[in-house]
Amino acid sequence: MINNIKKTISYARRNGVSNAVVAAVERLRNQREENYTYSEPSEEELEKQRKWYRALLNNAEKSRMLPFISILVPCYNTNREYFKAMIESVQSQTYGKWELILAEAPVISRGKPNYPLTEIINQYSAIDGRIRHVRLKSNAGISENTNAALDASRGDYMALLDHDDVLTKDALCEVAIVAIKNYPRMIYSDEDKCNADGSKFFDYHRKKKFNPDLFMSNNYICHFTTIRSDVIHTCRFRSEYDGAQDYDLFLRAVGRIMWSSDYEKQIVHIPKVLYHWRSHDGSTSGNPQSKMYAYDAGLRALQDFLDVSGIPAKVSHLKHVGFYRVNYDDIFESRKDIGVIGGRIADKNGRLIGGNYRADGKIRFKDLPKGFSGGLQHLAVLEQDTDAVDIRCMKIRPDLQGLYKEIFGISYVETLDGVSINISKIGSDEEVRDKCIRFGQAVRQLGYKVLWDPGYETTI
Repeated sequence: MINNIKKTISYARRNGVSNAVVAAVERLRNQREENYTYSEPSEEELEKQRKWYRALLNNAEKSRMLPFISILVPCYNTNREYFKAMIESVQSQTYGKWELILAEAPVISRGKPNYPLTEIINQYSAIDGRIRHVRLKSNAGISENTNAALDASRGDYMALLDHDDVLTKDALCEVAIVAIKNYPRMIYSDEDKCNADGSKFFDYHRKKKFNPDLFMSNNYICHFTTIRSDVIHTCRFRSEYDGAQDYDLFLRAVGRIMWSSDYEKQIVHIPKVLYHWRSHDGSTSGNPQSKMYAYDAGLRALQDFLDVSGIPAKVSHLKHVGFYRVNYDDIFESRKDIGVIGGRIADKNGRLIGGNYRADGKIRFKDLPKGFSGGLQHLAVLEQDTDAVDIRCMKIRPDLQGLYKEIFGISYVETLDGVSINISKIGSDEEVRDKCIRFGQAVRQLGYKVLWDPGYETTI
C-alpha cells in the first residue's frame, strides 16, 4: 500500500494529477483482477530432471553436452537472510553443473574495508566447492563488480542473479535443456515478485517471445537471463550505464542479429517462472522511484545502441518510468526492416477497438479504456512488432503499394496522419479485418516487420 502511494505521488509530479488518477484506477483494477498463485514444480517433475541430468552426466560421451553455467552475483552489504536464501536457492537446483561466483564489495568502516558476508560465504563454500568467493578491493559499482565475477568465471553460459533474489528449483535445468538444443546467444524466462520473507508471490510477468521493437521500449526480458560465454565476454558490463547495466549489455549482446530473422533462434524465451524478484523497500521491484537514475541510464543505453547501429532516432521517456519511445524522422529510411507501421483505432470515448491484430484476427488490448496503459507492463502504450495493423491507421513502405492494391483493391492512401478512407469500398468490417491480416502476413513473408505504434490514433 505504501509503495502504491509513493508511485502515485511520483507519477503525479511527472505527469499531472489527472493522469495519475487514471493510472491509479488502472493499477487498482489490475490488482483486483490478479489471480496468481505460484505453484512449485512437483517432486515428480523435479526428480525427472535430476534423473535426466544424472543420466547425461554418467555417460562419458553425452556428458560433454551439459553446459557449465556460471552464476554471477555481485553483492554488497546484503541482508543476511536474503543472501542465505539466494545461495540456498542455487544449491537446491536439479541441475548440478554450475558455479556460484559471489563478488563481494567491501563496506568501508573507519577507513578500512570490511567484508560482512565473508563468514556466511565461507560456511557454504566449505561444504560446496561450487560456491566461490571473490573479494573485491573496493566497491567500483555494479558493472565493474559484475565484471570481476565474470573474469573469475569458467562457464559456457553466464546467468545473472541479484544478491537478494531467488531461483526456482528447476531454473538451471530448464536453461540447460534449451542450451543443449539450440546453443542460443541468450535465454530468458518469465518471472514474478515475492514479498520480503518469500511467503507470497505476485505480479506474474508473462513475457512475449523476443520482440525487437518491444525490447527497445522496455527491458522486458529482465530476469532470469543467461548469456553465452563468448557473447558476454565480448560485450562486458559498462560502468557508465550503472543502474541499467543489464539492459545495456542485452542490447549489445543481441544487436548484431536484432534486424534479421535469425533472432528467433538466437534469443530463446522459456515461458515459465524461474525467478522470484524480492520486493522490499530498498529494491527496484518494491519502489521503482528508489532508482530513478537507472531509467535515465536505460535511455542513454538505448540511445547509444541506436547511434552505434547507425539508426537515426531519438529516445524519450514515456509516462511510466523505465519505458521508452523511439522517435524516427523517417522510419522507413531509418529502419530498412520495417515494412508497415500502424496505430490505434479508438471510438469517440477513446476506448481502443482496433489497430493491433493477432494472426487469428483477435484485437490486442480490445476495449481498453482511454488513458489506460494495458497492465503492469504497460504493453498497450509501447511500440512493438505485431502480426497486422489496421488500414484505417496505416503507413507503408513505397515498394509495397502494389501488394496493398492487390489485397485491399484500392490505391494506397496514407491514414497514419489521421486521413480517413471509405472502408465500404473494401468490404464489411469483418472483410476489412481479414484483408488487414492477409496484408500483414504477406508483408512479413517478404521479410519485413509490421510495427504497431500506439502514439498514432484514428477515431471512428
